[in-house]
Amino acid sequence: MKAARRPRGDPTVADSREQKTKRRGVTPYGQGLVLYLLVLSGTLVAADGNRSEKIFEATPNPRITVTNLTGQILVRGWDKTQVHVVYTVMSPYVELDSEVIPPNGAADKIHFATHVLDPLLTGKDQTADYSLDVPMGTNLEIRNPQGSVRIEKLQGDDTTVESVGGAIFVSDFTGHLFLRSVGGNIEVDRASGRVEAYSITGALHFVSPTTSKLRGSTTSGRIFFEGDFQNGGDYSLSAYSGDMDILCPPSASFELNAKTVRGKLENEMPMTIRHRQATPVSSANSLFGTHLTGKATVNLKSFSGTIRIRQR
Repeated sequence: MKAARRPRGDPTVADSREQKTKRRGVTPYGQGLVLYLLVLSGTLVAADGNRSEKIFEATPNPRITVTNLTGQILVRGWDKTQVHVVYTVMSPYVELDSEVIPPNGAADKIHFATHVLDPLLTGKDQTADYSLDVPMGTNLEIRNPQGSVRIEKLQGDDTTVESVGGAIFVSDFTGHLFLRSVGGNIEVDRASGRVEAYSITGALHFVSPTTSKLRGSTTSGRIFFEGDFQNGGDYSLSAYSGDMDILCPPSASFELNAKTVRGKLENEMPMTIRHRQATPVSSANSLFGTHLTGKATVNLKSFSGTIRIRQR
């Protein structure tokens, strides 16, 4: 006997969690996917096959968390106080849960999480892709172990992105940015505020930053920095075996402390050598000096990689 379908807009549907559609057996993928998204505190815009789209009313500075398994996550800031999410799954064994706080009115917090319906069904495609348009002032917390993350045009106070094997790309960001990927590359373009980026085997790439504080570290990946140093800025980059390339304009003003233990140091910037007690001031693998008036502080460290400082 078939269960009666609850009509859309039923006022009893007020739970803050996503309703899960019941399945009677396994539906072949070629016959269409079961829809797993029923909107409770948002508005269902479209649901077609393996793609669902929703809109949530939100405050100007909501906190949004996304916990995924694998797939692509794209987040873009816009000038609306709404969160627009498009969610695409590649398998009927994967679903999205969402929780909205508070459940009524403009949301302060929205949590999205990807779940596998039957964990015993190993070998199935667990890919889920997210595309979110969010208020400019959104604070993000994203975990996507085997997938990539891309963030564009946000001005939140605090954003965290973590992955294991996926790449992370952030552009036009203002605020505190914490990025970590074990094996994926990390690229940050035109960021201001405070940036922290860490990887083990992945490369770090910083382009045209206006940040006043930058921290970047990788074990075997390459580090590339292209841009100017801000007055009063503090920049610290380190790699164990990876090479490091710093490309800055002749007008950059910074105090440099660069050292590689077993690698090489190549510098093209005119430097005024400063003396530091009990340490070499300038050698084949270390340099402590000032370019122009030294308005920024730059610390570069590597164990066996080559450090190159060049003019742009």
